[in-house]
Amino acid sequence: MPFLVCLVLLGAGPVPAQAPVGSITELVGTARLWRGKQLFDVVIKMAVIVRDKLQTMPKSHLTVTLNGGSQLVLAESSTMVIDEDVTDGGRADSRISLLLGHLRAKVYLTASPASSFEVHTPNAVVGVRGTEFETAYIEGKPCPGFPTCLRYTEVGVYKGVVEVSNPTNPSAPPVRVTQGYETTVPCELAPSSAAPLGMSELGAPGYR
Repeated sequence: MPFLVCLVLLGAGPVPAQAPVGSITELVGTARLWRGKQLFDVVIKMAVIVRDKLQTMPKSHLTVTLNGGSQLVLAESSTMVIDEDVTDGGRADSRISLLLGHLRAKVYLTASPASSFEVHTPNAVVGVRGTEFETAYIEGKPCPGFPTCLRYTEVGVYKGVVEVSNPTNPSAPPVRVTQGYETTVPCELAPSSAAPLGMSELGAPGYR
């Protein structure tokens, strides 16, 4: 074997494990975690890393507390992926994908105006700084007011402000939603104008 190749192989060493970005701080019922091709039963204090996929079973819910202090409360029969969570000094950037079901985010307000926190569904992006809000993504059920649309996102804000857009329709303007209001994103259409909270899909079981 050439000498240079030997040096490269000797210096490579093992690949370091990915650092945890948070942990499971509450679990009621049962849930599963996919990490690559590995499947685990969720337990309290289990560490979570970027790209972990979490799924709750019926009559179950869990809470992930991120290192920066934000909390993700995943309701029953729901699935999410932690796409990104980076803390650098006073700045924190987080991106969560809600693939199905209900998620309530309690976002810790950072000192840096450059920080960002986003929840993505297949047809919506919810961007926020320092707030508490709920996102629901529904498939296979007609959207209220749009009977031919069988996938939609609902967003309700309990504290603070969020901005909601539909990435499948870049020309549609985003909607700003403040405390006590909500919006619906049907299929590829623009988010609806903000209206007072009252959607049937919000307030999922398992939230406190």
